[in-house]
Amino acid sequence: MRRWLALAATGLLGLVAGCAPTALRQPATAVRPLGAGFRYSLYGPKQDPGPAYWARVGREMAARFPGAVPETIWIVGRLDGEGCRLSFPVAGGGPLIRGEPEDRNEAALDLFDAQGFRVWLQVEPAMASVEELIDLVLERYRHHPSVVGVGVDVEWYRSTAQPEGQAVTDAEARAWLAAIRAHRPSYRLFLKHWEPGKLPAGVRDGVLFIDDSQILPSLPAMVAEFAAWGRAFAPAPVGFQLGYLSDRPWWSRLDDPPRRLGEAILAAVPNAAGLYWVDFTVNEVFPPAGAAAPPPLLGVKVYEHEGDPEQLVARWRQLGINTAFVGAELARRDDLRAALARAGMPLYVIFPVLYAPAELDADPGLYAITAGGRPARDDWVQHACPSDEGLRRKRVEEARELVRSLRPAGLSLDFIRHHVYWEMVRPDADPTALPDTCYCPRCLRRFAAATPGAAGLPLDDPSAAAAWIRARAPTEWARFKRETITSLAWEIIQAARAERPSIRIAVHVVPWRGDDFAGAIDRIVAQDRDALGGIADFLAPMTYSFMLYRPPEWIASVVEDVAATCRCPVLPSVQVAVRYRNSDTLSPEEFEACLRAALRPPSAGVVLWKWEYLAAEPAKAEVVRRVFAGAAEARREGAPRPPDPGRSTTERKTP
Repeated sequence: MRRWLALAATGLLGLVAGCAPTALRQPATAVRPLGAGFRYSLYGPKQDPGPAYWARVGREMAARFPGAVPETIWIVGRLDGEGCRLSFPVAGGGPLIRGEPEDRNEAALDLFDAQGFRVWLQVEPAMASVEELIDLVLERYRHHPSVVGVGVDVEWYRSTAQPEGQAVTDAEARAWLAAIRAHRPSYRLFLKHWEPGKLPAGVRDGVLFIDDSQILPSLPAMVAEFAAWGRAFAPAPVGFQLGYLSDRPWWSRLDDPPRRLGEAILAAVPNAAGLYWVDFTVNEVFPPAGAAAPPPLLGVKVYEHEGDPEQLVARWRQLGINTAFVGAELARRDDLRAALARAGMPLYVIFPVLYAPAELDADPGLYAITAGGRPARDDWVQHACPSDEGLRRKRVEEARELVRSLRPAGLSLDFIRHHVYWEMVRPDADPTALPDTCYCPRCLRRFAAATPGAAGLPLDDPSAAAAWIRARAPTEWARFKRETITSLAWEIIQAARAERPSIRIAVHVVPWRGDDFAGAIDRIVAQDRDALGGIADFLAPMTYSFMLYRPPEWIASVVEDVAATCRCPVLPSVQVAVRYRNSDTLSPEEFEACLRAALRPPSAGVVLWKWEYLAAEPAKAEVVRRVFAGAAEARREGAPRPPDPGRSTTERKTP
């Protein structure tokens, strides 16, 4: 049973396609009809269209299985520091139990009552009293006939840093069930984990045991693991959460993933009583209907500004700029944030991740190491090792603090990749000459632990290790690199969304198409655009065509290539002024061609790099005003736009 946080430690993920569907068999021991529906949290779905949408998802999921009843795991208590935050007002809950100013659940529960749903109300208790949480939840919602019980996510029972959880004893399970049934004798308890040993060994009556395993290599592997779970708790009923992002490479190839996964599970697990599609991918599998097309995002990056922020923001509005991407230091200026708020202009804070000059100066041992044994440093571009746990934790906490203190609309992750000075890579560059990292002992030990047959890998000789990997495991190495980056991105994103569930995330990506430089976006940069697109709201390729000796139309080709792989809106950025080609000229005419190419569908907009350059070139500022005015007019006239990325919220646990 493997979890995403294990992925960060081992870098292992199989991507094997699924198997053929098997004949449907109703669970033999179930007293109640099968429950089929979804898991819901405030932080899981990319878009929350409201109660009617969730009711539709439940009905459509149940309709796939004859005789099934719509059923949901509705999370009303999420991990919050050392305790639990309930999504309704709480009076006198103590320091470990906090509430929200408004109730977030009543409207949905009213609708579920009317439509015959069964609803489990789940909490993530951390160090808070489970009995107290049960009483607060059921005192609030026991009047709803749809409620059938309370669930405890054991991964977060007396655990706050990682989803491991303290094992639940028989005595604890009986006490929790008694607390639940004090409110209504028919109520039940569910306990959820991915490891059977974390759940009580002897208590079975009145308990549903839910498995939320993920990072499984194929449908047969999932079925085998879930069948073992069913046997471990038989004859008690068991349930399963399905559709995790980490398993999407194989389930997305099925013609009807909820049906195919569910049928395979029911055929193999006689005591299966619940199937729940997770909210991290629910919008993809059950698309919301009728969402209005959003306006294009027309942004500008700014890192330094000494003047009046009111005048700055007013000038941006004159040019048609509607979003500010601001360096982290500048974003801490209270007057700038206030000016943006008064103008209704969203603030995205640019957050460099593995570009770490201060940390590298203090500790050169943090450098990523190239295949030649050198520190990953070219001119000003320098990268830290992506496996260093201390730096990873530091970046996660920095992101958390930044979002907590600045409350930005978005976070724009930069330098979330392996080392390459891509700004200097021309179209005719030799793919074999690109730097390959990281061959430090940390990364090599993790790779060896995750790779069967890697016992002979030299761990203290980067050059020898690189030769060994090239000869024996190049595919596994590339996958390991991608998963190291993706897991770091996920850890940062979950921390940001824990502080502000509505925050949007952009991830800067190197502007290389899938086939460029022999697939270097995967094997060198190690940005898995499909995986990153599953956890971010935008992928933002830095399509600086002029510095890369590319024509303007190349920008549109990069946007199309990224959009074909990432399943989220693509937000390119374009350069305003000459950089790295100082003897040449980027004319206003070529700049305009770049802007128009960047805005071509399926683009979600464009971001200008950067304001300091644009402010110095009035002719290009006029180009921006004219092109952005045309983009706004096209929007008013009904020209097609990319789909709304929605409000992105990812679970405190990994998707």
